[in-house]
Amino acid sequence: MTKKNGKSADAEMPWLSDDGDLKGLTSTLVRQTAKSLAGRVSFALYSKHFEIIRADTQELKELAYLLRFQVYVQEHGFEKAEDHPGDREKDEFDDRSMHILLRHRTSGIVVGTARMVLPNKDNLANSFPVQTVSSHPIMQDLDVAAHATEFSRLAISRERLKRCHVGSSRSNSKISQMLAKQLTPYLSVGLIGGIFEIAAENGYPTVLAIMEPFMVRNLGKIGLDLPFVDSPVEYHGLRHPCAIPSLHDTCAAMKKQDRAAWEIVTNKGRTQELALTAQTRTEEARRAVAQAFRLAKRPATVALRAPGSRSKPRGALHKVTAMVNRPSRERAPRRR
Repeated sequence: MTKKNGKSADAEMPWLSDDGDLKGLTSTLVRQTAKSLAGRVSFALYSKHFEIIRADTQELKELAYLLRFQVYVQEHGFEKAEDHPGDREKDEFDDRSMHILLRHRTSGIVVGTARMVLPNKDNLANSFPVQTVSSHPIMQDLDVAAHATEFSRLAISRERLKRCHVGSSRSNSKISQMLAKQLTPYLSVGLIGGIFEIAAENGYPTVLAIMEPFMVRNLGKIGLDLPFVDSPVEYHGLRHPCAIPSLHDTCAAMKKQDRAAWEIVTNKGRTQELALTAQTRTEEARRAVAQAFRLAKRPATVALRAPGSRSKPRGALHKVTAMVNRPSRERAPRRR
């Protein structure tokens, strides 16, 4: 076997060596190509059929409250109807929030909504819903809270989505249902992208959230690997307190994993640029982001429901130590 610079040619062409796995390499390449193609097709369909609009009037905010009532009360039963008069799902954080809507372009039907909770400058310790359920230092630090926002109340109505008849005429309902199913994950991604954009526009480089476990996993699949995921807490079911210390850094990492989803989340890079500006705009903002990174690495003791409990805790609450970034490491394979 010929040698080049002290190495055999087989070392440069692993598919020719005994250790090379041509079948495995080909399979990996095919999967990556198929994933990229499918993502771009889904992105094109999403952009064609849906748009994000700002709920910057009282009338549009009322649409958000009505949709949340339909999703949380009527479709899923998370909330009780008697707790929300007027068929509007609202809480004390809505008056200090910015809202967005996901609208079907052709029919004008609003199928989704989300909000961005702003910090309470007069009482930073009580700014966000996540502060009421998580004792982790990153959620309780006042310097971080002053430069953070919380993404919450993501809701997508299954019933309204059925009425959109995406990509087909009313007579061809099978094609419509197939396309709607293919686009459903991108609807959540679109709403997340809309919140990220207004967070960056308004100068907030850090984003907090409380997410269901399946949402954390699904975001990881499209490359949006959350830098910090705490142990689950009881909040309308088990939820993970999450934090993105630097919105810019998270967007940059996502670009390397799933370009199609990155284009949706960052509006083709605009959000990433705005987030960098927000992060470096003042010395206080830079320190807050650095502090958020430091705190994200620090474990904390949190309270969970007793094992086997369902709607209510049974017996004493168990104390566990939060394993920072554990879900992320289990999800993402190490690159070789």
